[in-house]
Amino acid sequence: MHSRTQLSVFQIVIWATVGTAGGVMAGFVLAEWLGNVNPPRVRRAARRMRAPPPQQALSAAGAARATAAALAADPELRDLGLQVTPVSTGTVELHGWVRTRPARARAARVARGVPGVDSVINSILVRGEDDRTHSPDYLATDQSA
Repeated sequence: MHSRTQLSVFQIVIWATVGTAGGVMAGFVLAEWLGNVNPPRVRRAARRMRAPPPQQALSAAGAARATAAALAADPELRDLGLQVTPVSTGTVELHGWVRTRPARARAARVARGVPGVDSVINSILVRGEDDRTHSPDYLATDQSA
């Protein structure tokens, strides 16, 4: 026996309607689930997929070791005997004496440039400014550290 394989016009209209309604319904569900999909959002998602994975945060001691190594590698700072104290994850404190304010600022910049160090507490003192005796009208804001 030979079976009929052609659809009637009525069946074509019904299936086209069901397919269109299903597609529209799926679009609404996906829009609610994924949010508004627009070109800037797609570009951000593609950029995140291409970006390297984020660096793992250094422990407090690891950040202090890395900072001490960076200070020791700097030709202007290596002989000053600066100490680095770990405070918390990503935070270090600098101690010691330098001859000038620019050297103090340089040490802080070098420390902030270490990957994994987010903040630096600069307690470095400047010789000739922070070691002098103060007059009675001295204010705490008059010192450099």
